[in-house]
Amino acid sequence: MGRGGIFFIFIMTVVSSSVFSQKTTLLYAPDDDGKVFTSIEEALKSEKIVYRLKITKLANRDSLPEELFQLTELRELTVKGRKLCLLNQNIGKLVHLQYLNLDHNQLLRLPETIGNLTDLRTLVISRNMIETLPESIGNLHHLTIIDAWGNPLFVLPSSIKNISKSLEILDLRQIPLTKWEYEAMELLLPNTDIKFTDICECENRRDHD
Repeated sequence: MGRGGIFFIFIMTVVSSSVFSQKTTLLYAPDDDGKVFTSIEEALKSEKIVYRLKITKLANRDSLPEELFQLTELRELTVKGRKLCLLNQNIGKLVHLQYLNLDHNQLLRLPETIGNLTDLRTLVISRNMIETLPESIGNLHHLTIIDAWGNPLFVLPSSIKNISKSLEILDLRQIPLTKWEYEAMELLLPNTDIKFTDICECENRRDHD
């Protein structure tokens, strides 16, 4: 076989491998058809296992309805722009979650029970008002991405060093970190790509009025 033929087989092998990889990462189980449910009511009525839920309506609530936590097989949960002020302690019951998106809410903190989500790969908490992460974040040894841009998150819990080998990206853009704060984060997460907009030249001691 000529060199060109070998090269063609190599390319086909790479393409096939990447396609197979995509399929295996998108399918959670043989019966997973990729359906995304858009309401808790619809999901609870389903005869199939519910893997993905993207809540598009959450009327007159500042926390999640407790019925949600019956969906214990969830792998993906998105609650974006729903004015959540509180994330329920029972979030810890969704132990199979791999993707949690809480973007653009009004959260001040995450509960310690977030540390029960030991399968979690991606945590999106951007555009909230979170000042600190729970110490239990250090339990999430599969976590590869934390998207936290736009929060007043200037200090990380010491426990986050426990996931320094798995955490690939920490997005802290639009947060005016001081040089001292950034360097402290680097010491905790030496292997992580910490994304930031710029380093603030203000005093290291920041007054929270």
